[in-house]
Amino acid sequence: MRLDMTESKTYERPSGPPPSKSGEDYGELLKYCVGTINRLQAPKVFDEHLRKLGKKRKALFGGNKEAKKLAEVFEKQVINSCLDGVPLYANDQAVISQLAQSKCLTRIKEVAAEFGLQDQEYVFYDLCQLCLFKIIFYIDNSGSMKKGNRLQQLHDFLKLFMKINVSPQPLRLKFMNHNNEIHTVLRQKFNIDCDRIETEEQLNTVMANIAINGATPLATNLYTTILEPEVLNRKLGQPLLVVTFTDGSPNGDKYTLGKVIRMAQKKLSENNLPKKAICYQFAQIGDDKEAGEYLDSLDSDATIGDVIDCTSPIEIEMKQIRRKNPELSTEVNYVKKLLLGPIDIAYDSMDEINNRVY
Repeated sequence: MRLDMTESKTYERPSGPPPSKSGEDYGELLKYCVGTINRLQAPKVFDEHLRKLGKKRKALFGGNKEAKKLAEVFEKQVINSCLDGVPLYANDQAVISQLAQSKCLTRIKEVAAEFGLQDQEYVFYDLCQLCLFKIIFYIDNSGSMKKGNRLQQLHDFLKLFMKINVSPQPLRLKFMNHNNEIHTVLRQKFNIDCDRIETEEQLNTVMANIAINGATPLATNLYTTILEPEVLNRKLGQPLLVVTFTDGSPNGDKYTLGKVIRMAQKKLSENNLPKKAICYQFAQIGDDKEAGEYLDSLDSDATIGDVIDCTSPIEIEMKQIRRKNPELSTEVNYVKKLLLGPIDIAYDSMDEINNRVY
């Protein structure tokens, strides 16, 4: 929802000593991850606690003492009972091991130094959650993306993501139109794998050579380009975060977004995996009002809104999240909101009335 959050409260991250500067104490990062993991792979337990409180559609982390005490269940350890399917992270050690393998503490130090925040590394700690997900960026390259500075905004975001990405995974790009052709040409002509972009130079080459034309088959090609190969044709190995950049509401679509998301969730259930193991961010580029209203409707959808976050154009979103981590530039805060919004309820609710969560 794109609403003014002047009166709403924000969830404060756990206080206390930061992780060891030795880069070895990954157990200290667990508290930044378990809420997210439990929300995704133990949603029935999560919802049952909310029902007991009678606050299913109110903020869990901004409520009274009883609500905060209950929230601790999701902040202390990975829930390993009453799960909706086999957990992707079965216990605390599985999460810690994944973080340790990522060596994200070393990367967090590098990122903090790059932004001149060597003594405030903690503002990047919550980004460690990205190490627990496979991230795919789904790019709208329809003809309307040529308008104004939309392509430049997209390019700037992707460069900033590469600068603050604390996980070892590369930048993975899929395109709404001509995806296979674009991947083939870039591989043959420039020896660039769009599923493994590791340098800014490679990204610059990609952005200078992608085709920008066609309609906006948002849902249909999300299905054929990402969900079908990643989920429907093989078993998901870790949670998936799909970040979509689009400037318009769908046209030329065979399917609706609701339909393809439910299809993916059905397949997850058939594989005995949590239905919320795939999360979606839809980020608007440009100021098209109809597109904004459409994305808002996804965020508030009663059946799929709990795995979706929608982000306004950067100029609007920055006004709403300016208070979060004032040590950081508003652009970095925007990137954090965009990446963490679909998975972390603290960020999901930053631009919603009363920090509503689902």
